[in-house]
Amino acid sequence: MTTIYFLYPLISYLSGSIPFGLILSNLFGNGKLRELGSKNIGATNVLRTQGKLLGALTLLFDFSKAFLPCYFLKTDNEFVNMLIFAAPAMGHMFSIWLKFQGGKGVATYFGLLCAIDIHTCLITAIIWLCAFCICRISSIACLSSIILSCGVLAYVRHIKHLEFFNQLCVLIILAIFIVVKHHENIKRLLSDKELKF
Repeated sequence: MTTIYFLYPLISYLSGSIPFGLILSNLFGNGKLRELGSKNIGATNVLRTQGKLLGALTLLFDFSKAFLPCYFLKTDNEFVNMLIFAAPAMGHMFSIWLKFQGGKGVATYFGLLCAIDIHTCLITAIIWLCAFCICRISSIACLSSIILSCGVLAYVRHIKHLEFFNQLCVLIILAIFIVVKHHENIKRLLSDKELKF
């Protein structure tokens, strides 16, 4: 195996750790992203506190920082690939530039999904959209779509090969981290205090 392969997960992590929401807020917004709204660096809080344009750009960049390394840095070693796939979302949630704090990983998770299987990504996006249209609550749409995405991948890819099983394992692990990252949202949901759009 080429030694450089072991650098790919690091590159993937560093890509995911770039806090685009914070950067865009500081450059073009009010620069107070971590003091307003949910104080999160993700696209939802950027949308709420910095406006639609910066929110959309944050979503695009957070998606791309996972999609690009996961799509282009694939190797012939499945273990290395698993690390590459997990790294961007982990980088976003535990950014080295923010003292290992960060966002909730939803957009980067979708970027990974698209790199793994575009059909799974599209179906999961439809689930998100349907859930959001019904309840108008971003956290419910995110959590429901992320959790169901694991089943969607299993259905779409049928888990016939080791590669698909490894991908599913990565998705399940990341889904658990994302649910944990939403613990404050879950508390507000249970007390009926979560904000709607």
